[in-house]
Amino acid sequence: MLVGEVMSKKLHTVKKSDSLKKAQDLMVTHAIRHLPVVDKGELLGIITESDIRGAFIGQGRTASKGNSGKLEIGNPARMKVNDYMTRHPLVVVPETHIEDAALMIYKNKIGALPVIKRNKLVGIISIMDMLGLFVDLMGILHSSSRIDVVMDKNPENFDKVSSIINKEGLNIISVGMAPYLKDPSKQVYFFRLDLCETKNVVARIEKAGFHVLSFMD
Repeated sequence: MLVGEVMSKKLHTVKKSDSLKKAQDLMVTHAIRHLPVVDKGELLGIITESDIRGAFIGQGRTASKGNSGKLEIGNPARMKVNDYMTRHPLVVVPETHIEDAALMIYKNKIGALPVIKRNKLVGIISIMDMLGLFVDLMGILHSSSRIDVVMDKNPENFDKVSSIINKEGLNIISVGMAPYLKDPSKQVYFFRLDLCETKNVVARIEKAGFHVLSFMD
């Protein structure tokens, strides 16, 4: 899956000349924590909730100066985005694979990535977008049943169990995997199904020689 399929396209942005108050108000109004800073569609930087919080608790960059030439400390209406934004932020393009974007966010401990195309901002992808994707793919909000099966890493075994489930007329929503701690050569496969009674299919899976670790209707 690509970033362009998941990213938020409804963008809220600020200019570098905008005040921190405007940026903060936008974040509160739209329940977001990251605002790209743009000039005629071109990305200049990004300002985050933590940047603004840092400015107010004395951990931000040097406070900006007002018309009087004095430091405007603690007045968000006079403090400028330009003085607190992150310049040259990490970015991705719509064709970036979602796994690569997730890895960038994880390794760099950031909350979002602007998405650019031909040097123009076209979207933003955040941790929440990725979490929403995960929830959707796993069918977590969908009424479902689950069967956890231990098997070795031979793909033929996965095909056999999947075939047993399908022959019972059951629909597989998603499949997750995790190491089987009791035997490193095996894995636990978490089959999430449309809501159903699992008793019969569990019996057939076990009859085929597989170990069903747990199941839930």
